Amino acid sequence: MMKTLCVAALVLSLSSVCQPASLACEKLLQPVDKAPDLSGRWYVIAISSSCILQLVASVLLPSIHVEVTSKETPNVFDYLIKMKMQGVCANETEHIFQENNKLFAVDSNNAADGDPDLLLQTGCSDCIVSKGDSVVNLLVLFSRRPNITAAELKEFETQAKCLSLTKPQVLDSDHDFTNCLSEEDEEAGVSFLRSIQQRLNDNYAITLKCIAESSLYYPKAAFEWAQETWASLW
Repeated sequence: MMKTLCVAALVLSLSSVCQPASLACEKLLQPVDKAPDLSGRWYVIAISSSCILQLVASVLLPSIHVEVTSKETPNVFDYLIKMKMQGVCANETEHIFQENNKLFAVDSNNAADGDPDLLLQTGCSDCIVSKGDSVVNLLVLFSRRPNITAAELKEFETQAKCLSLTKPQVLDSDHDFTNCLSEEDEEAGVSFLRSIQQRLNDNYAITLKCIAESSLYYPKAAFEWAQETWASLW
């Protein structure tokens, strides 16, 4: 009888632990109610996706920000992406179409094209969380600030967990684009390749760790918690 009561208590404890997490996911995976004003500069703070993309981000560790400007066509924006890696800078311009809480690519007629990215809820007042799954599952945290608080980053990690994605990779926060090395500079190119090679050597285990954490974290954590709780009953 005592053991039966203990098992019942354990089940109730498990349900009480899972419920807050479930409620958090339910809230964080909801799209935003009101379309945000996209115009201006947004810093890419962190990304979460597949293990391979996480490896690429950790090896390249770029700093990225985007300059968003509205065009004459309603809801269409120019999206200037600025990226810096190991002192080498690059720019690329894209066009996006905003429809409430959805962001689309733009076709030649300035019309929405393809599958949209969805803007999710966030407790960060000057942040945007974008979820895309047209090619790969990708969760991106943008902010008006180049750095955010630990609590804000923790919330983004929770969103990634809710979507069964990897732990977010925080990008570099060096956004000084005034003194960049030229992409055509041979010495800069050699230095860049050496840096990438070193990062690969330092981070070769990231993919294996990522796969292990993604597939084993939740069952392992639940088992360890249940094991400790059970042991404490006796």
